[in-house]
Amino acid sequence: MLQVHRLVSIFLITSILSSCNTNPLESLDPQEGTQYFPLEKGRYISYNVKQINYRLNQRPEITTFQLKEVVSEKYLTPAGDEAWRLVRYRRPNGRQNWEIINVWTVRKTATFAMRTEENIPYLRLVFPVRVGKTWDGNLYNTLSRENYRITDIGTRHIFDSKPYENTLTVLHRNDSTLVGKDKRFEIYAPGVGLIYRYSEQVVYCQNPDCRGKAIIESGTVTQMSIFDSGIERD
Repeated sequence: MLQVHRLVSIFLITSILSSCNTNPLESLDPQEGTQYFPLEKGRYISYNVKQINYRLNQRPEITTFQLKEVVSEKYLTPAGDEAWRLVRYRRPNGRQNWEIINVWTVRKTATFAMRTEENIPYLRLVFPVRVGKTWDGNLYNTLSRENYRITDIGTRHIFDSKPYENTLTVLHRNDSTLVGKDKRFEIYAPGVGLIYRYSEQVVYCQNPDCRGKAIIESGTVTQMSIFDSGIERD
């Protein structure tokens, strides 16, 4: 009987210790989140873009256009890593033809997703994804550290009358002072990729008659939202 009690006590202690040491993050698939950055030849996303440029003593200049990004051929970097060329097109509106503007590159591994824009690599996502996860988006370039943070997973968004479920939001920066504002974030959808990007980098008027009123003196506000996506076949 004493032996039975001893065995039961050992079992209970072991169970308690096991439950205390359980970390729900350890059960995550190391690649959880890679579906937010799909890459394959011919995959494209088209965006509506609205850009407002502010200049000193001038009226804001509003520009609208459409942007299309197409994953092109795969290649190996000098380091032997697999990457893809991202061909980018632009047109004034849906009545005009697409014109190529430049070629960027994208790369995805089991642990991160990267976009190289104008020869500057940005670490856009880090896997596995979870709310609150942070990393340095400028880790692979020479720019100053910028902490990206996942602020939301699972929200439903609608763009161009189409719903996107289980989205992921990455906040790049959200600073606001009496001098200016810097707010930037991106939203990704599983199986699609980047569906929305917002950037507001402005400087407020500091003259005595407008200081502290958040009147924009210079800077740019850009919104980029998806209206079409799919895979182009040869």
